[in-house]
Amino acid sequence: MSKPPRQFLKAPAPNDQQATAGAADPGQAGMSVTETAQYISEFAAELSFLAREARLDLLTYLLDMVRLEAIRTVQVAEKDR
Repeated sequence: MSKPPRQFLKAPAPNDQQATAGAADPGQAGMSVTETAQYISEFAAELSFLAREARLDLLTYLLDMVRLEAIRTVQVAEKDR
């Protein structure tokens, strides 16, 4: 008996949103540092949840560290405003 093929979800790319508010170059579409860090934080949280469910402990830990670093980056950027 063979396993059914895995189905992978496509993650939305950061540039799919075409956010321009706060971008480094106002004439260029893209995400600011704060928006990018926020996106990474949210996506890392989702990936961490999946890793935790699969009992991938090291991967869960690393993804949690990514999430925390992204949150710290957002907080520093907001403090500098």
